[in-house]
Amino acid sequence: MESPKEPASNYEPFRLKEKIGEMIQYGRPLVKNFPRKDRDLSDDIRSAMNKMYHLVVEIERKYFRKTTTQELDIELEWMRLLIRMAANKDANGRFPPPLSQHQYEVWSRYMSEIGKLLGKYIKSLNK
Repeated sequence: MESPKEPASNYEPFRLKEKIGEMIQYGRPLVKNFPRKDRDLSDDIRSAMNKMYHLVVEIERKYFRKTTTQELDIELEWMRLLIRMAANKDANGRFPPPLSQHQYEVWSRYMSEIGKLLGKYIKSLNK
């Protein structure tokens, strides 16, 4: 069976998969240690990380990648929102946020790198 033809920057999905994998390795232990009251948030973050990884595997294997890259872009934005929520204090300030400021900054850097790679890849698909 013939493999799908790769666009000009065929290395991008592999780098994306690598970066998403690194983000998951960093985030999985953090999410596991969320307090019980934030269990729904931790489940959403875990689900978003898994979906991102699934989508990047789809991108590697598909002939038509444009819609899948758009889905990955949306999921990345959802992850940014979830991580921001995890770093914010609750409304009355009684409990500390599940993520420290440092953890939030590191996780944000991972997502920023993923966003840059994804943006370059989307541009290469639109050519």
